Amino acid sequence: MNDQSRWKAKLALLCYFALIGGILVGAIILEVILLGMGITYENSPFPVTLIGTPINEFIILGVTLLFAGRRGARFKELGLRRVSLKVLILVSVLAGLLFLIGLGISIGEEILLGPDPTSELFAKLVMPRNSLQLIGVLVFQLVLVGPCEELAFRGFVQRGFENSFGRMRGLLVASVLFALVHGLNTLYAIVPVFVGGLILGYVWQQTGGNTTASAVMHGINNSISITIAYLLAG
Repeated sequence: MNDQSRWKAKLALLCYFALIGGILVGAIILEVILLGMGITYENSPFPVTLIGTPINEFIILGVTLLFAGRRGARFKELGLRRVSLKVLILVSVLAGLLFLIGLGISIGEEILLGPDPTSELFAKLVMPRNSLQLIGVLVFQLVLVGPCEELAFRGFVQRGFENSFGRMRGLLVASVLFALVHGLNTLYAIVPVFVGGLILGYVWQQTGGNTTASAVMHGINNSISITIAYLLAG
């Protein structure tokens, strides 16, 4: 990476707050769309994420590219590169392990703190009603959520903090911020997402900052979680 496209913690933090603002704007846009369709979160015949995911992820991508463009950084500088078949297999296996770790933490939280009071509403937002909707949700996880969020939180935010604080502290700060933004969904998500962010960030580091690798892992992990929840609910 050349000096011109090297950014540090200040710009990474500004990007992070812009991402939060963008996500909140996306939530408002989604609300307006649903109201226009005469749909509420409670009576929606489809998972709201089928509309909300494209809105949020394109906003996240747009904000990231806007900040990256200020430093002349292209997709390559954000880590979007080819990965070998060996790495793809490895991150796919690790995605399953990441799911199990997150599941274990979530179960522990419910034992210690009781059931998540927002779990029922959250399930209505993300849970497919049929197999066709499930396929749509999974496609979005793989082609939008994984790539867009990894470009933002690993490719730009974590890289910026690592440029200022070094690999370990940069990883830690980026993982905390990654967890906090998921706390907008439910506070119970903060701890498992923090651990997940640490693992994703570490894999990103070990693959030479290859965002494609962490994006595949992120998308598969989410897909496993949604598929298992759908099968159990059925």
